Amino acid sequence: MASLAFPQWAKKSTLSDGTTYGYIHVPAVDLKPTFLLLHGAPSSSYIWHHQVEALPKAGFGVIAPDLLGYGDTDKPEDEGPYQMHRMAPQIHELVTKAIGVDKVIGVGHDLGSPLLSHIYVHHKPLFTGLVFIAVGFTLVTARFDPDFMISSSTQLLGYPTAGYTRVFVSPTGASLLDAHSTAFSSLLYTDDPSHWKSHLGAEGGLLKFLSSGEILPVASWLSQEEFEMQNRILQQGGYAGPLRWYKSAMNLPPAEEDVNLTEEEKRVEVPTLLVIPEKDFAIVEAVQVYMTGQVAGERMRVEKVDAGHWAMLERREGVEGLLEGFATSLGE
Repeated sequence: MASLAFPQWAKKSTLSDGTTYGYIHVPAVDLKPTFLLLHGAPSSSYIWHHQVEALPKAGFGVIAPDLLGYGDTDKPEDEGPYQMHRMAPQIHELVTKAIGVDKVIGVGHDLGSPLLSHIYVHHKPLFTGLVFIAVGFTLVTARFDPDFMISSSTQLLGYPTAGYTRVFVSPTGASLLDAHSTAFSSLLYTDDPSHWKSHLGAEGGLLKFLSSGEILPVASWLSQEEFEMQNRILQQGGYAGPLRWYKSAMNLPPAEEDVNLTEEEKRVEVPTLLVIPEKDFAIVEAVQVYMTGQVAGERMRVEKVDAGHWAMLERREGVEGLLEGFATSLGE
């Protein structure tokens, strides 16, 4: 939540379609690039708080919105607004019209990566480079299918990574997470990433964990204050909005404008950095590398970090170094 975490930099803008976005904006200095930081699920702009503080110290600009359903941004109760083809132009308008920045380095984490991918293919002139963390380039051109996610990850890795999605798309998923928000947050930020295999990836694992009443030890790289802030932000907004990203992708057909994209239109024409957290049990590394390489080709560089899913928190200095180095390389 931008206003809660960074009141000095937090702003709100109402777009032409009436949607209000909350966001953090720190202008660049000395003509340095601006990073557009797109968070995943379930988090908020606060997930980037280390980078929001560090990157401007090096002169870089930062734009970090609370995405639809999160923090200071509107939380529509219908599923339609959460489709990628409706959110992508909103972020483009926010950046170029409301904020007035015409070039950015796009950075996506988790579900922020598909959103970044959709913004890119429809608004290529906005971007000088792309960075994907954990999840690579992804276009939503088919309905989200939990069964396929579970079976395919099991075939590739020997264990499922997406059992939690059954809870996320269920009618009672949001109320269940709201009722057990502290326990769920302790799982998200656990000190043992392997808990994700048994409690998130495994079918029935999340329901079993939440019903146990267990609170897991939180990782040492997240302070108690940071943990409480993360949990507070999600408690205030509730999980209904965040889970509509999944429900929308499952229940509504993808937009024809995305399904009918040509290979040329999908092609990534700017330098691309894919950051793979080596202890992330929610992703299939080979799939992320393949999908991104298919569109970026030789423009793609892959970097691995010794971290779980939240690399920007656990290895913040390493991630910041990668971002700053990537930005510098674009000007060479």
